[in-house]
Amino acid sequence: MADWKGGIMRYEGALRVRFRPLWATLLVVLSAACSPAPAPVRSPAPVSPDIAIAGATLWDGTGRASVTNAVTLVRGDRIVCAGSAGECLIPKGARVVDAQGQYLIPGLIDSHVHLLFIVNGSVSEQLDLDLRDLLAQGVTTVRDMGGNPAVLLARVRGMGAAPRVYAMQLVAGRRFFYNGSDAYRASRSTHGMAFHQPPAMTMQWMGWTPFMYTKDIDPDSVVRVARAAGAMGLKLYAQLDSVSVRRLVDAAHRAGMPVWGHAWVQPASVREQATAGQDGVVHAAGLAGELYSADDRDTLVYDGDLQAATAMAATPEAAHDPRILAALDTMARLGTMFEPTLDATRRSVAGFDMRSRHVPSLQEEYVRAAAGFGMEVTREAVKRGVRISAGSDHVAVAPPTERATIFGELQLYVDSIGLSPTAALLAATRDAARAIGGDAGKMIGTIEPGHYADLVLLSKNPQADIRNLETVEWVMRGGVIWRPGQLRSGIAMR
Repeated sequence: MADWKGGIMRYEGALRVRFRPLWATLLVVLSAACSPAPAPVRSPAPVSPDIAIAGATLWDGTGRASVTNAVTLVRGDRIVCAGSAGECLIPKGARVVDAQGQYLIPGLIDSHVHLLFIVNGSVSEQLDLDLRDLLAQGVTTVRDMGGNPAVLLARVRGMGAAPRVYAMQLVAGRRFFYNGSDAYRASRSTHGMAFHQPPAMTMQWMGWTPFMYTKDIDPDSVVRVARAAGAMGLKLYAQLDSVSVRRLVDAAHRAGMPVWGHAWVQPASVREQATAGQDGVVHAAGLAGELYSADDRDTLVYDGDLQAATAMAATPEAAHDPRILAALDTMARLGTMFEPTLDATRRSVAGFDMRSRHVPSLQEEYVRAAAGFGMEVTREAVKRGVRISAGSDHVAVAPPTERATIFGELQLYVDSIGLSPTAALLAATRDAARAIGGDAGKMIGTIEPGHYADLVLLSKNPQADIRNLETVEWVMRGGVIWRPGQLRSGIAMR
């Protein structure tokens, strides 16, 4: 019964709706006729995802001439167009950044830094501050040349504002880890008691993770472990002979990874490293190793031995020795790149000069010899066509006045080595990207379609004076614009 009663009630309700009074229907019709027609609904205009940097003089780092009144289009984290206003039309709705009268260059690359240091048992807080300051200087990419890739890269991933960081894995021979029966010897000097330990222990104390390689170890396994840790290449450090260098280079290249190393890795010399296919060498002072025979180089086990040998042989005149020139010619012929790291040595000399009380030391002798010798070696390298990458040997935890910088390195290239400002800029952009190598190096260093949108806007022309690199208006890293004041004030952390 409930079913049919419910059906009647639904039917009656339907009749009431269907047969509402005529006056009500007329009222609805008349009201509709007298009301104004509703405005048509318009979809909002699409917002363009593009950023157009308009009006700057563009130096794209490819080698072509600068373009005045240029337009550079950025979409997301990539460059989509860079050239004259006629080449790159600004899309409707794009965000336009007025750069009239200013200068746009690729983000700078420092291909030799040391970032990670353990202080009081944990990663130094200085790392965050240092990376923001590097970005504020216009450095959008760095290559860490020794440390702990896994820990460093994990720390950097959590930062909102930092350059791109690529890490190399340190590799050294057995004597770097176990340097003989007197590995932990102590010696008395005029300065008191000095204690000695294998260099690897000092690195491990700082939180670094050098790998040991001997001829009994499969070099491909070294490469696999390095890659698993996040390293994009190998840095050969010390106590490796020419056979070991070649095996490690061949294994890394099979995996598509670059190999760099100290200029001579005791006993392998720079010429032997280049002949083995190593991609680059670092530290101009290391060319002093060419002045010693293979047997003599093999006796240099301790860091002090290396410093003493350099202090003894590395004079400005020795930089023109036929053995050193032959090594540089081999590098030029094989395309082996070179990071002189001149600013770091210059700052070390300045540190000794500023001391109020002078106490002679082997370290000072080494630094002063390395400075003059390294400058002359670099001049010879440029003269012979060796390609230079601007690596500063910047150390994150050093006092600010003692930290080598890319500015200081490039100024030395221009003022002391004789490079033009444009050639110095190439060393910190296009050529530094080649030094980094791999897939990473293909995406940075020049302003071209498809590359990362890593840019620096300057108020003055760096091709007229390399010191104008310090006139940074803003830095773009991956399509995001930062002003130096934001980065240095801590706003970038919020």
